[in-house]
Amino acid sequence: MRSGTLAVLFASTALFSPIAQADGPTSTPSPTILQPGALWIRAVTPPNYHKYLQTKPPNVPGKAILDSHTTAGQFKLEDGQLINAVSTVPLYLWVEEPVDKANPPRKLATWFNMTRNPFGTFGWQGDTLVWSHSSVNRQNLAAWLVCENQELFVNTGAYGWQTPSGCADQTVSLRET
Repeated sequence: MRSGTLAVLFASTALFSPIAQADGPTSTPSPTILQPGALWIRAVTPPNYHKYLQTKPPNVPGKAILDSHTTAGQFKLEDGQLINAVSTVPLYLWVEEPVDKANPPRKLATWFNMTRNPFGTFGWQGDTLVWSHSSVNRQNLAAWLVCENQELFVNTGAYGWQTPSGCADQTVSLRET
């Protein structure tokens, strides 16, 4: 546990009391120079052209979103896990596990967590990020949706067909420089 200091003012008298802060990652600035072995991941078509994978605030557990290059996460792919390479602790991209894998909902939520993703595997098709699970039949392993608040979802339907309201079909690709 880390300690901070809290100043409380009473009639111009300052009292100091240690405040315990929860253990866990703190938001760290995103480096503007790509770290060794890391990649940026971004959309390359409108309406999210050059929006980058990240969390808000940057580099802490939370929903996966596409947003500005100035706060972009940096990632590596190891053993089927997509990992934020610049957070204070490793952050793994998770995918929502549907109750009915044979008939999943159109959107599966994604988020970053401090433990390994137990559901599915991430990989590359060329320079495009893909996600798969043997029990979830997807027409296009590279199909993603960006919906309200720039949140990223796995698209279990056809890319560019009957896109849910408020969402945009996307693929997301690596950027090495």
